[in-house]
Amino acid sequence: MEEGFLELINNMLTIGMVPALFDEDGKKQICDKVRDEAKKKGMGDTKDDLWNYFLEKVKDNLHIILAMSPAGDALRIRCRNFPGMVSNTSIDWFFSWPEEAL
Repeated sequence: MEEGFLELINNMLTIGMVPALFDEDGKKQICDKVRDEAKKKGMGDTKDDLWNYFLEKVKDNLHIILAMSPAGDALRIRCRNFPGMVSNTSIDWFFSWPEEAL
């Protein structure tokens, strides 16, 4: 398993974005796509206003779901290396159902 993606997820959970994910051309294209919607919501027309509008829209609508086994040391090590996985999440523990419940 490639664990490098956990750093990207940790960034999304802690600061709300992945630094340097988009180059200037990518940002311009995104700003152009959200311009009409942002104007309707009363946002400014500057590049910074449009970019901030896009980031807020992503933050409001992005949901990340991770499934990991708690067995062994891997989860403990991942949580220590990527603290956003603990401090900025809701954790649901799922255990085996007993036979009588089935």
